[in-house]
Amino acid sequence: MQPFWMKFKAGVARFMQGRYGPDQLGLATIWASIIFNLIGGLSGNAAVSAAMNLLSSAGWVWAIWRLLSRNRQKRLAENQWFLTRWAKIKTPVMQAVARFKNRKKYVYFTCPECRMKLRLPRGVGNVTVKCSKCGHSFEKKA
Repeated sequence: MQPFWMKFKAGVARFMQGRYGPDQLGLATIWASIIFNLIGGLSGNAAVSAAMNLLSSAGWVWAIWRLLSRNRQKRLAENQWFLTRWAKIKTPVMQAVARFKNRKKYVYFTCPECRMKLRLPRGVGNVTVKCSKCGHSFEKKA
């Protein structure tokens, strides 16, 4: 005889067979729903609280609907769309965090022609910098 939790786990696995399951868009939707719920709870205004709770509930329903969906191709396309948009936000933020962490080792600046972010080790003095993207040369003190 199998213990209860092993039977339960096998039952859930059978139920989820052929369904899409969790992904990054679903997780982001759940986090957004939690944030909307917190904003609604902390808001002193009843209208704002009701609107945030409605958004939170809609997010939870959509995330669960996506999780249980059997249309895998459509859910994969939605997740890919989200990941391309998210990368455009995440990449500059992570680069800014890395620049902040290395601010004592390097001097960061931008190329005056193409606006590419460049860096030099601190304390090298005046140097001629050549941009690796556009090839523009200019003087910079580090």
